[in-house]
Amino acid sequence: MNVPELGVRRGPWARLGPVAVVAAVLALTGCSSSQAASGAPATSVAPPAVSDANAALAPLAISPLSDIAPVLGADNRIHLAYELQIINQGRARAVLTGVDTLDPSGAVITSLKGADLGKVFRAAGGSGGDGLAGGQAGDLFLDATLPAGSTVPRSVQHRFTVTLTPPTDAGPSGDAPPPAPPTDLTFTGVSVDVSDQQAVEVAPPLQGGGWVAGNGCCDAITAHRGATLSVDGTIRVAQRFAIDFVQIGPTGTLYTGDPASNTSFPFFGVQVHSAADGTVVRVLDGNPEQIPGKLPEGQTLQSADGNYVVVDIGNGRYAFYAHLQPGSLKVKVGDRVKTGDVLGLLGNTGNTDAPHLHFHIMDGPSPLESNGLPFVLTRFTGTGVVTDESKIIAPFPAQAPVVPVDTSRLAGAHTGQLPLNLEVVDLG
Repeated sequence: MNVPELGVRRGPWARLGPVAVVAAVLALTGCSSSQAASGAPATSVAPPAVSDANAALAPLAISPLSDIAPVLGADNRIHLAYELQIINQGRARAVLTGVDTLDPSGAVITSLKGADLGKVFRAAGGSGGDGLAGGQAGDLFLDATLPAGSTVPRSVQHRFTVTLTPPTDAGPSGDAPPPAPPTDLTFTGVSVDVSDQQAVEVAPPLQGGGWVAGNGCCDAITAHRGATLSVDGTIRVAQRFAIDFVQIGPTGTLYTGDPASNTSFPFFGVQVHSAADGTVVRVLDGNPEQIPGKLPEGQTLQSADGNYVVVDIGNGRYAFYAHLQPGSLKVKVGDRVKTGDVLGLLGNTGNTDAPHLHFHIMDGPSPLESNGLPFVLTRFTGTGVVTDESKIIAPFPAQAPVVPVDTSRLAGAHTGQLPLNLEVVDLG
């Protein structure tokens, strides 16, 4: 298990030695080393000048769900995938019309406007639309990217452009205000720290060709990226970097025969391998296989992942393998495993509508009460990108469709990178 470097990290203390750092800290606290020794009264130090000239009273309260954890994707770009939660504290309807992600110097890393912005915005409660009414909340699912080898900033901030449409209903006083035209507001703020923890490098958990990285990272609200779940009152983003692996067969289809039978999917029952050395810390078995083609009824939060294995791979990282076949688990809690050891067989258990392996790395042993961490695979070969996701998701027609693949995209050998959403890869 290795931790690859993404790019150069530089910060304000990079060239300060221990003495200089101590001196800097003493200066910031308003006393010198000689004053501290003599007990002489400290003189106050003026705080750094901060201009309020551009400060704006914004009705939107915006906060990150977590720090940003960078990862090198198969497109040879460093992905800063993160989420911002937005609450409209005012009464006016607010529509985001532009969001720029900025580095500490103010340079633009990524800019989103119009339809591109709408694709990564989701109002809470499934209400849809491109804006937030007064009192409503929503999430932005952002993916700022940098070329491989770039200096990764220690933080990012944002420039927001918002159109505000005043309400036409009666306010607290009971009097309806006269119609007012929309106004535009631009403000800069909301700093988000970028973690210096590097993505962990692991081996592929499957072998063979034609595997599709379903619901993968990073630039779309997939079932994984969109799974910002409040568990016991705390929002968890366990699946930000997760992949659902399904396999396209030699005929270019996902299945042959009756799509309501698990055995029609040729990859059903293939071996699932440990992606790294570690210790098994959790297992769950006994959940039954589901019928492909639709999500099952009666699933609970506890049964949603089906039968699974969690392996502690060290340094606060845990590998998660879900939806395994009942009775196929080869390990128990406390077992030591090596990279490549068989953990179980690929199944269709839990809240799932087709056989697949769900795989991700998380920061705790609980699949429910953890957050996802970035990972890269030691090596794989890209053979293209699926261009029509509907051909690999339920419902499944009686005649299996050929899955269209653009063989020119993300093709070739990859080392130390994360397969991206809908990429087709050969593993092992």
